[in-house]
Amino acid sequence: MQTILTSGVTYSQLLDDLRAIIRHEVSNSGPAVPTDTASGPELLTVREAADFLDVCPQTIHDWKRRGMLLYHKIGGRTYLKRADVLNALQRHKRTAKPAGKGETRRG
Repeated sequence: MQTILTSGVTYSQLLDDLRAIIRHEVSNSGPAVPTDTASGPELLTVREAADFLDVCPQTIHDWKRRGMLLYHKIGGRTYLKRADVLNALQRHKRTAKPAGKGETRRG
C-alpha cells in the first residue's frame, strides 16, 4: 500500500484532486447500469422535479418543508425519488381556476 503525504497541499487543492480521481475511476469503471429511458432516472433534482410536476422549484421546497414530499440529501444536494414525485402528482392535481366575481359572460 502506498502512503500519501498531504503536507504542503491546501484543502481545496486536495478536494479538486480527489474529485478528478473519482471522475476518472467512475468513467473507466465500465458501462453504467442502464436506466429505463421511458421513465428517466430514479433520482431527480429539485428543478427536475419542479419541471416534471409543472410547478416552480419554490413549491417543491415548500412541499419538502411541510412534509408532503420526501427527499434525500446527498453531498449537500437535495434529490427526490421519482416514485415520490409521482405520488405527489397524484395527491396534488391542479384544478381550473373559477371565474372571478367581477367577470361576466358575454353572449
